[in-house]
Amino acid sequence: MVGASSPLLAQIGRLATPPAEALGGASVDKARDFFREVCRILPWTMQNYKLDELTTLSALRRNVSLFFRQHAHVTEPRVVDVLIYKGREELEATYLQHKQRHHLIQDYVVKPEQMRAAGVREQNRKTSAFLDNFYRNMPTHQSAAIDRP
Repeated sequence: MVGASSPLLAQIGRLATPPAEALGGASVDKARDFFREVCRILPWTMQNYKLDELTTLSALRRNVSLFFRQHAHVTEPRVVDVLIYKGREELEATYLQHKQRHHLIQDYVVKPEQMRAAGVREQNRKTSAFLDNFYRNMPTHQSAAIDRP
């Protein structure tokens, strides 16, 4: 287990996010700084949890950025502070190795790929106006059935 005086733990920053008034700046800047902080710790995480067997550092960064982009619509400073606080808790639990390897694999390797696949399926479901019109005017199976003697 890693000691509390480790320089990497100091790099994580304060465990509790100070109020928005104390931080100053836009919530976008706070989120961007936190994302950069997470990205700086990813190489250590890959090495200690042996994630390089399953994914690359760039793929892991892309997966983490997917979680950040899920909340891109959030603009209220208090909500951004809460999200950053939750992210810091997650980061601390990962750094202090309170999570096991399969937790990280499930949350940051498998789940983002499933989310991307669901997004692609959703995009593929959108049909053109021509097909929508065609499907709407197509007779149903029962009415189109041919009566056989």
